[in-house]
Amino acid sequence: MSKKKKKFDLTSLVHEGYLKDGQTLYFVSDPTKTCRIAKQPNGEYKVVTGTETMTIHSFAQKCLGQEPPDHAAKWLRDEKSRTLYDHWHAEDLAEAA
Repeated sequence: MSKKKKKFDLTSLVHEGYLKDGQTLYFVSDPTKTCRIAKQPNGEYKVVTGTETMTIHSFAQKCLGQEPPDHAAKWLRDEKSRTLYDHWHAEDLAEAA
């Protein structure tokens, strides 16, 4: 059976325990470019860098200086070098094993 791929959702990754509020994320090509996961007043999670609050896509675009060539989740990683894309698909990988 084919399961429809779920849409990327940072809030779901936090709720499912893959990521945490306040956790630092690093741009894969330049680890000096970081952002922090932050809960918003509406309950959703976005990332904060400096004084700016933005989506994962916007942060990846800012770091790259252009539109990401593939999914923005592939351009950010946690402190263990696991990309957000890996976290997003962890459930699919566990089911395949």
